[in-house]
Amino acid sequence: MKTRCRAFTAAAVALALSLLPLAASAAEAWVASATEKIRPDAKARPQTEAHLAAARNEFAAFQVVVTGPAKRVSARVEGLDGLQATLFRVDTLDVTSPSAVDGGTGRWPDALVPAVDDVVGEQRNAFPFDVGSESRAVWVDVHVPAGARSGVYQGAVVISSDAGEARVPVAVSVYDFVLPSTSSLRTSFGLSYGVIAAAHGVSGDADAALRARYGQLALDHRITLTGLNDDGQHADFGHLDRFYGPLIDGTAPTRLQGAKLTAVKYVGGRTSVAEHAAWAKHAREQGWFDRLFDYTCDEPPLTCAWSDIPARAGAAKQGDPEFRTLVTTQLWDAEDHGVADDIDVMVPVVNWMDDRPGSAVAGDQRDRYDPFLASGPRKEVWLYQSCMSHGCGGTVNIGSPSESDRYFTGWPSYMVDASASRNRAMEWITFLERASGELYWETAYSFRRDPWSSQWDFSGNGDGTLFYPGKPSRIGGKTDVPVASVRLKMIRAGMQDYEYLKALSDAGDPELARKIARDLFPNAWSTDVAPEQFDQARQQIAQRILELTGKPMPAAVEAGFSGSGGGCGSAGGSGGGALLALPALALLALVPRRRALARAVAARRGR
Repeated sequence: MKTRCRAFTAAAVALALSLLPLAASAAEAWVASATEKIRPDAKARPQTEAHLAAARNEFAAFQVVVTGPAKRVSARVEGLDGLQATLFRVDTLDVTSPSAVDGGTGRWPDALVPAVDDVVGEQRNAFPFDVGSESRAVWVDVHVPAGARSGVYQGAVVISSDAGEARVPVAVSVYDFVLPSTSSLRTSFGLSYGVIAAAHGVSGDADAALRARYGQLALDHRITLTGLNDDGQHADFGHLDRFYGPLIDGTAPTRLQGAKLTAVKYVGGRTSVAEHAAWAKHAREQGWFDRLFDYTCDEPPLTCAWSDIPARAGAAKQGDPEFRTLVTTQLWDAEDHGVADDIDVMVPVVNWMDDRPGSAVAGDQRDRYDPFLASGPRKEVWLYQSCMSHGCGGTVNIGSPSESDRYFTGWPSYMVDASASRNRAMEWITFLERASGELYWETAYSFRRDPWSSQWDFSGNGDGTLFYPGKPSRIGGKTDVPVASVRLKMIRAGMQDYEYLKALSDAGDPELARKIARDLFPNAWSTDVAPEQFDQARQQIAQRILELTGKPMPAAVEAGFSGSGGGCGSAGGSGGGALLALPALALLALVPRRRALARAVAARRGR
């Protein structure tokens, strides 16, 4: 049987080689990292296999890129038995003004239209789609269940068109440690009143149910949406428990089983002692008081006077002495205005935790917060990013950038036209600054208009918007759901990176965790790093975790994935199976395989 298989494979190779001249000007399918934004003008590359590594209960991702022209392109996953793979078409947003000097105009990849959505499980219209004389990406998410065995899983992504099929072999090495479903890093990503209702045309209970779906998808990206319950019925605790209780207590139908919100925002009167008391009482009864906080003021004195903070904090403390208060500000400003004692959770902007040379607060300021943290049992320091990551003042002068323009580059950023690395960096900086949480002001701000057309707000593309409204008229199906962005996937990757760093620290080597993170990000404004640097850092972290816990590295990782392609009949159809697909190709062919096939034929001839 093996001899017949080899002979048939050799015949397939010869036939494939005979077809290659015909395919030389055809479409090509190739593989790119998830930590990269594939723009329409991207040129085809020779990488045609995907090699991933992940812990149990982790998401891994990569992209299969089709460089056209090709018609009716579709994708499916074969193999990877025991893992859960989902597919998305990557749509682009036309950017007309750059967010920063290191941004850019034109079409940027961002919205991820699902084949089958991962919120209610309905078929959507991601596929098929046409590719012109450009490059378009298919996003592949792979979730490793918490109970999966460690080792190497093999399979393939099959890209098809009206002309044939191409197989992209996939190998996933699973590390023998598990990430928690509920994030170790607290998060508060905003979802304001009215934004979902405006975009989806819903109200009442339908609005609440849809807000809960946004909260569910957020949890599967390892972040907490706070303000979910800000739907106009915040005084009705029965309503809160019905629609949002499962997200709080970990019984919502998330893919990360048991995932819980890490923070719950009080919604009520700023200075109402009675409302604060009622919230505290209900939270204690339901067992989530330790996650309840009062957003006392945002960036004083912009949204409230410094003198407003004591009264607001006082109302919370009179409602319950342990009610946490949160203010986005820097320690020195809070101290100068005499309100540091009124704040439990202080959230400085990342720029002023580690600023550039020449600033009045240049360099790492984290040690200055230690006395504040020691002043009470509920004191915490979180971080947030603002328009200071890209510039808050208007259109960037690309041709002749000012010093101010240059300042707003390199920071962690959630802008569409920032690099995927910058989208992913925030949680590494949070780890390095020993912060216990991250805040982001809003996730659906541009829903007041059409975010599929423009997300230009506060001099940035995507400032305050991480989702797209998934209406059936746009994405197919019958039920309205949130649609994730590439940026949300990068935040998920950063949150998982944080779990790796924490796991290594908890396993007994915090010094190495900090060294790896600092080597990758020497400061907070140097966050443009190559995708492979993330992979190398994570592999180093994982290897040390496994060493400390007495567990082996998966064989494919030890070999640098050099042997990931199997022989004839191997799992997932790689190796010989991939070659057998080639004779069916016409317009959709993997031209970069020419050299590999030639080597295979030469080997068969003994050369």
